[in-house]
Amino acid sequence: MMIEPTYLIYHDLIGFQVLARHKSKDQGDFSDIGVVIDDTKNMLHIKKDNIIKKLVKKDYVFRIKLEDGLLELNGSKIIGVPENRLRSLKKKKRLRR
Repeated sequence: MMIEPTYLIYHDLIGFQVLARHKSKDQGDFSDIGVVIDDTKNMLHIKKDNIIKKLVKKDYVFRIKLEDGLLELNGSKIIGVPENRLRSLKKKKRLRR
């Protein structure tokens, strides 16, 4: 299933391969973190080589691997429970009509 990059912030991120860098390190490189196994309101739980890391969303910039490339995403854009992010998309679509 192809996900449009514009709608990724409203999508559940579980199962996506993620690279990340801390916001305070402006010139730092992105490191291969792993696969998202849980998406909570303020954190992403990421697993790689049987090690689970918990990253606070607002403190990181993420690169998410899609079928056709990478998408860079500011972590503060994805704060919130995935179900509520989807509801906000539906509200925006209703307001456009």
